[in-house]
Parts: sequence; structure tokens; C-alpha cells
Amino acid sequence: MSERFRYITLATSLPHLGSLFSQAKVPLSEFRLKQRVKMLSPEHQRLLNRVIEVTAWSGVARFANDQDVIRLARVVIDDLKDNPTLQDLVRARMETRTAIAALRLRHDGQEDAGTISEWGFGRWCRQIETHWTDPGFGLSHFMPWISEANRLIQAGEHIAMERLVLGEVFSQLDHHGAGHDFDFEAIVIYVLRWVIVERWSRYSTDAARERLETLVGDILTPPTAADTARENPRPEEVLS
Repeated sequence: MSERFRYITLATSLPHLGSLFSQAKVPLSEFRLKQRVKMLSPEHQRLLNRVIEVTAWSGVARFANDQDVIRLARVVIDDLKDNPTLQDLVRARMETRTAIAALRLRHDGQEDAGTISEWGFGRWCRQIETHWTDPGFGLSHFMPWISEANRLIQAGEHIAMERLVLGEVFSQLDHHGAGHDFDFEAIVIYVLRWVIVERWSRYSTDAARERLETLVGDILTPPTAADTARENPRPEEVLS
């Protein structure tokens, strides 16, 4: 079977995920999804796992600091040289992560951006640094959600903040998925959507505040060995 036909078969076998916050249960189990993505070529399976590693919490949680995550992102982006859509997707996720990290740092009382190269990634670092006191860092035109995110963080509206950011990430995936239906990029974007839907389906109101600390891309806190073993198995073994 040709690669093109395999990928068409794979894409058409994946059930529709629906809107992000409408699913009480994911329509495809992790086991089934793992089985189906084995239809990808070995190289594409490797690249899929690399994208998961740098965008999903299960991947970045094993790193002790933001510099390591930024280093990984640059390596992955270079690795995706034949897939510019996925390069742009990783960049967008890292820039979103940087904006949220900046909001949290400022909320926690940091008076300026400090050495932003140690925790920030992408084209907006200079803008954040020079507009530190602006509610949206002067980025509201480019990131319409950021002013609302700032308001929610200031108000302590953790669940609403979580929904806002996850919705923004989901929208990014929709944007990057345009024009990709039955190719490798479409499969990667489906899996990343699945990761978000699956995690949201496991949330409870009581746990939302705690999970916000680890999900939406704040400054990393090194996990304990027990936490890592329990919550963060190797990226190549999981899809969430």
C-alpha cells in the first residue's frame, strides 16, 4: 500500500472529535489511537513524537527549566524542515507559552522581563520586554486573547483562564490544519487536538486550579521522581 493511500485510510478512520468543551468522553481511546498512528512511516512516527514532546505537558514536564524546553523547540523546528506547517505550529505554541509565562511572572510581582532569553521564545520577546507594564504587552492586536487572559489571571479565575488558553490553542490547530486533510500534517494536528480533548475530559472542578499550573505553559517546576514516573511517561509511549 502506498504511503498516500495509507495516510488517506488513516485519516478517514479517525472519528470526529467535536468542539473542545463539548465532549464528556473522547470518541477514540489512547490505545486505539496508538494502534492507528502505527500506519505512519517510522520517520513520521518519530516526528510526531517530537512534536508531542515539545507541545504536550507529558513531554516538557521532564525538563528542569525553560531553557531546556526552548532548546528542544529549536531542535524540533529544525527537524521539521520538510514540514513548514508543523514548524509554524510549534513556533505558535511556544510563543503562546511565552506570553502566558510573562503574564504569570508579572502577576507574581516581577517588575520587568529580566533575562527574557532564559524563559521566552519567538518573535514577541522584545515586545514583551519593552511593554512589560502594558496589560497585553502591546500584543493585543496580534493576540486578541491576551488582555482577557491578563484579566482572568488578575482575578484568580483559574478555570476560565484554562478554558481561554485551551480554546486559543485549539484555534491555532484549526488554523494550521487548513488545507491539510489526508497528509502527515493532518494526522499530527488530529493527535494534538486529541491530546487537548482527552485531557479536558479528565478534568474536574476541584482539580482545575492545580492542573492549570502544569498545563497552560507556565514557568516549569521540576517534578519529583515519583511524579515523573506516575504522570509523565516517555513521550514516545503516550499521546497525552
